[in-house]
Amino acid sequence: MSQTLTCEVGNHQFELSDADIAEYEKFGFEPLPICFPHQHQWRLSFRNDRFLHRRKCDLTGAEIISMYPQDSIYKIYERETWFSDKWDPLDYGRQFDFSKTFFEQYAGLQLAVPRLALMNIGSENSDYCNSCVYNKNCYLIFGGDRNENSMYGALPMFCKDCVDCDWTTYCELCYFSAYLEKCYGCRFAFHSKDSSNCAFIEDCIGCTECILSFNLRNKSYMIENRQYSKEEYMRKKKEILNGNFQSQQEMWRRFLESRARRTVKFTHVINGENVSGDIILNSKNCLNCFECFGSEDCRECWTILDSKDCFNADYIGHAGAFNFNNLSTDTAYKTSMSFITINSSNIEYCELIFSCKNLFGCVGLRHQEYAILNKKYSKNEFESLRGRIIEHMKRTGEWGRFFPKKLSAFPYNESTGSYFFPRTREEEIAAPKSQTYIIPDNINNVKDDILNATLVCEVTAKNFRIIPQELAFYRHHKIPIPRHHHDTRYSERLALRNPFRVWERTCAKCGDPIQTSYAPERSEKVLCEKCYLDAS
Repeated sequence: MSQTLTCEVGNHQFELSDADIAEYEKFGFEPLPICFPHQHQWRLSFRNDRFLHRRKCDLTGAEIISMYPQDSIYKIYERETWFSDKWDPLDYGRQFDFSKTFFEQYAGLQLAVPRLALMNIGSENSDYCNSCVYNKNCYLIFGGDRNENSMYGALPMFCKDCVDCDWTTYCELCYFSAYLEKCYGCRFAFHSKDSSNCAFIEDCIGCTECILSFNLRNKSYMIENRQYSKEEYMRKKKEILNGNFQSQQEMWRRFLESRARRTVKFTHVINGENVSGDIILNSKNCLNCFECFGSEDCRECWTILDSKDCFNADYIGHAGAFNFNNLSTDTAYKTSMSFITINSSNIEYCELIFSCKNLFGCVGLRHQEYAILNKKYSKNEFESLRGRIIEHMKRTGEWGRFFPKKLSAFPYNESTGSYFFPRTREEEIAAPKSQTYIIPDNINNVKDDILNATLVCEVTAKNFRIIPQELAFYRHHKIPIPRHHHDTRYSERLALRNPFRVWERTCAKCGDPIQTSYAPERSEKVLCEKCYLDAS
């Protein structure tokens, strides 16, 4: 039967369905008295993608870029050093003490074992990227893999020559966009696919040369959803996309106004079978999932790629399976209450694990098996001790819970959680101390000395700079130089994404019940899929 529980974090009541309880049982855990949104927030407070610092490697003394500041309480090694044979994480192994709690002992190990400065694996000329693999000539890409010549993106995949793009896949020459697939030369484009040379569009598929339009299918030469001849369209396009900053801002304002009045499908699902949540592509039997791509039989997962049979987990990528209460994996099988586990299996309560199996409570191991608190055991010894520790953790109330918040290596405002669950607080913004460059409105009037200038974000007063390849991109495509820091630009795009939750509503046309990520107070006209297709 369903259960009504009181959330330990928010002190509010929430209900677990029979299916939720069955999923906990499937993974061998009792239901946790924490609602799913707060569990997501808790885990995401352990991940830092975007906040980078200059510091020294604690082993070599070399100047490095790291997600940890110089005054961090942890030992931080540069990537090549961390993966080298200059140190051995097994040297920090210790015996389990049954007179202490597990988390108390794990905290000591966590402080002792050196940490990886950046999660930036197999990349070329992409030193300022984090939570990435196999990027080339990229700058400030966070969470995105296998991109080339791209900048300022969150979770782009297989993209080339893209700037300010988030969750874009197989795109090229796109700018300030999100949730695009196989698009070319688009700017200010969102939730669109197989489109080229479009600007200020949303929910368009197979379109070419369209501006300020919504819900189009296989259209060309459209402005504000109105058909033009090719000649008239090109004349108007030249006037609209003229490289002038004020003109661009006016188009952005008009886009946002039109967007708020548009007709929308109740969910962003393409090729989904028995799915619920939002932003789901090519997936089956994935319930209450968000940003779910190519996955199957998953429940209560956020940002999941090509995975199966995962429950209550975040950032599960590339062939994950049977993961529970987990954060940040790649090719992980049967991994629970852990984060940053790569190409590993049967991992519990671990972090920074690469190509390992059968570990419990370990930090920073590579190519190892049958270890507890970084101490190696025989197979039989491991299984016996693991069982005793689990019974101990059940008595102390630790078993099945994610790590305590105090074990996060990052302050909350530098964690990924702060973007999903921003905290309301007063912020004092210091006045910029360096001389600033006044940017002309027109891209043609921008001088080369902007490359040596300090710019100040108009919203947050953060200082930022323009790098040479960035300026070349803006000039070539007649895009005005941004007035906002890249974090502010990311927040502006993030604000267009619906919350990761659903509401019970009815279709605005036929009245059928729907579950949608559009809140009831929103201004869009929300339709069920049938009515939306009929109206398109």
